[in-house]
Amino acid sequence: MMRKNMMSVLVILTLLGAAFAGCTGDDDTTTDTTTDNTGTNDATTDTTTDESYVINIAGSSTVFPVASAWAQAYDAANSNYNVVVAGGGSGAGASKVCSTDTDSVNIGDMSRGWKDSEATVASDGYTYECLNSDITVTQLTVAVDGLSVIVKKDGTADQCLTAMGGISMAQLRWVYSDWSEDNLANHEEGGLDMASVTPNNDNDGVREWSDLDSSGACVSEEINIWGADDASGTYEFFGEQVFCKDCFADGEPVAETFDNTDRRTNGYQNSAEDNVVVNGVSTDDNAIGYFGYSYYEENANVLNAVPIANNDTHGVQDAGGAVEPTPATVASGEYTPLTRNIYMNVNNADWDLVKGFIEYGLSSAGQDHVADVGYVSLTSAQVTEMTNRVETASA
Repeated sequence: MMRKNMMSVLVILTLLGAAFAGCTGDDDTTTDTTTDNTGTNDATTDTTTDESYVINIAGSSTVFPVASAWAQAYDAANSNYNVVVAGGGSGAGASKVCSTDTDSVNIGDMSRGWKDSEATVASDGYTYECLNSDITVTQLTVAVDGLSVIVKKDGTADQCLTAMGGISMAQLRWVYSDWSEDNLANHEEGGLDMASVTPNNDNDGVREWSDLDSSGACVSEEINIWGADDASGTYEFFGEQVFCKDCFADGEPVAETFDNTDRRTNGYQNSAEDNVVVNGVSTDDNAIGYFGYSYYEENANVLNAVPIANNDTHGVQDAGGAVEPTPATVASGEYTPLTRNIYMNVNNADWDLVKGFIEYGLSSAGQDHVADVGYVSLTSAQVTEMTNRVETASA
């Protein structure tokens, strides 16, 4: 999902003593980062040839800021390269890197793992064979993200959740689920302690902020829910973490998904563009939404991130231990279970073209860009592991 105008990213590189700045674009926007500059050793490949090269990248809006920052730096350092970055969601990243048609890309960005319906994994755990073609790809972790639950800064929802001390995973499930309260409490895949999850429930059938807290800090207004659309890896990751692990979307014994039933005045409001979610939540006192930490950080002037208690059965008031997403809590593992890896997937036939770009991304300068756009950089051990994958796949 994408930042406001696909977030502005200040990319500072020392390029033969010159500095330059860059910005990212919208989820459905292609970013062409052509530049005539030459650059640093970190991003430089052999530019003695007059030939020009185009690297095409598409997919997850969550990965988009990282890909764009790397592209701008790499283009600036290599005047014969043009790295083109587009959004479209993780599903698009998977389908386009596996495609043999004109929409194919060299690198597919994803904020989730591969589905069994898309590819089969080899014994090494990171090489995938596409089901709709004979293409194989190498999956590379490029950063770590803390998926953030957000509300309007200083709005009534913010005041409510601040008084509560955050929100628990069980309460998030009640907020977003299309299941009835009876199923959430009594179904074999439910198990919520409703007296703890909604201690002030008036049983009127409307999911209201006041149901969550009996202190009087929460208003009797319907909770308006926002989030990613179903083409997004963020949608799938959030759903898998929040809902019944065995029945999200179309599982057994009964499906559970985002609430778009008649009990919701506006239903589940969603978009592939994070800018739409930002606007929706930041202008509604009673709204709650979610997206990658990078987008929260970009809009922290109008949004607040909600601390999360990792408890699947009780409310935050009883569970305690709610943790706010920050680069430090994501890196330490404290912010669970909404921490995730984000990926680039390289067509193994294209390593001659893209190897220098990926090596730049895994360099110290490339990982600095990861932090610059609001994600957590890879550890030295992770960089070594990804570098070994590159060397093996490109040999």
